[in-house]
Amino acid sequence: MEAFANRIRDYYEDFLDPLAEQFLFRRPPTVGELRRPPQVLLLGNHSSGKSTFVNHLLGEDVQKTGVAPTDDGFTIITYGASATERDGPAVVSNPDLPYEGLRHFGDQLVSHVRLKLRPAELLQTVTLIDSPGMIDEAKAENGRGFDFPGVVRWFAERSDLVMVFFDPDKPGTTGETLQVFRESLAGIDHKMLIILNKVDQFQSLHDFARAYGALCWNLGKVIPRKDLPMIYNTFVPLADKPQSRLPMEDFEKARSDLIAELRRAPTRRMDNQITQIQAYAERLRMHAMVIDKAADRFKSIRARWRGLWLLLFGALGAAAFGMGMVVALPAIALAAVLVFAFIQYILLPRTKRRLIARFDQIFEGLHDRELLLRDRAEDLRMMWEEVSPRAREIAEKSGLQSFAKMSWQDREHLEELTGELIPQLRSKLYDAMRDGRAAAPASGQDRPAPLPASKPRRPQLVEGGRSEAPKRKTFF
Repeated sequence: MEAFANRIRDYYEDFLDPLAEQFLFRRPPTVGELRRPPQVLLLGNHSSGKSTFVNHLLGEDVQKTGVAPTDDGFTIITYGASATERDGPAVVSNPDLPYEGLRHFGDQLVSHVRLKLRPAELLQTVTLIDSPGMIDEAKAENGRGFDFPGVVRWFAERSDLVMVFFDPDKPGTTGETLQVFRESLAGIDHKMLIILNKVDQFQSLHDFARAYGALCWNLGKVIPRKDLPMIYNTFVPLADKPQSRLPMEDFEKARSDLIAELRRAPTRRMDNQITQIQAYAERLRMHAMVIDKAADRFKSIRARWRGLWLLLFGALGAAAFGMGMVVALPAIALAAVLVFAFIQYILLPRTKRRLIARFDQIFEGLHDRELLLRDRAEDLRMMWEEVSPRAREIAEKSGLQSFAKMSWQDREHLEELTGELIPQLRSKLYDAMRDGRAAAPASGQDRPAPLPASKPRRPQLVEGGRSEAPKRKTFF
């Protein structure tokens, strides 16, 4: 898997990072995020059995359990030679850990993060992230004090498996759970598992059927699919629990299947990283091409206005001088300054705002052929809805004139990356998984073709005529 990970890092560094910097796209994954261990995020209503499941996996009481909410923070449980705990500030400030991005959610969130190291065999291959139990009321003004759906989205995007727990008492009915499904888990169905836990509480098949039906009904309102995902009906065996009257063999098998899926997280991690770079490259391509097209039009309009200004007042000045009307030159010069100011501070800003307002039409024009395909059109428009707010914000703040033109080599390399190289890498990963080997791209003929070198960035002029390498722009 390390050979595939190296290739993915090369694709980011060789081309995606410079283009993202040029067009102020969102920050690419850090080295820590790319090298992170496989992660499994556990979500669920309070008292749905997440922490009990974690303790069952690790064979010790790592997490507190109880009927009432027992933990209001995110607990990262990873491997360590001895049992150790670290608080949130120490976790997010450590560059060797992939959690620096949590700083953006504020100190209130950081104080609700904890890292636990345990010498458990499972943690050598998988890191577990236990989350606060979701509740009915979590208003921003009197709730958790941080953007809970946003934090869940952050963890979910970086996890290789997301396990969502429900229990018989609350089969998907809490308000916060529905909010998380709509805002945090949209688009990650491929790595989400639904679990109806604590089925050993049922004393009759009728009770089980009612809870299962209620869960399906609630999920149908928040998962926009014709068919619901598979639901794992299971339980964690506890010595002090009364025996259920239902036959438990199928539920025990579901627990074994669930643990087997969790142990597959290392393989899922590489597949998810390929999916992540594909999505990142496609969105970067859309963001850059729309801004580049608008910037090109803006610069063309600006050059035309300035050319007309120069032609008009150059001709007037030359005519006045040739006719001996030297006294008119100051008036012509004043008029030239006023017209230039009108163009610079009124006409061009209006043009910029008009072009930014027409980003949707520019997007349609750039993808006119692809939008004729029904399935592709839906995906492209959903992607553009995600990208467009940030593209408009960047264009307004930085100004269309500040973006260097995207070269044709950059366009070709990006098309090759999204259309050929990344799909080839995924195909070789599947071959390696099927054949039980993990050295496909390491060397020899099986190695995918290298990404062509991107066009070198030209140095920028500074005061005094000196030149220097472009300074790194801030990612938002």
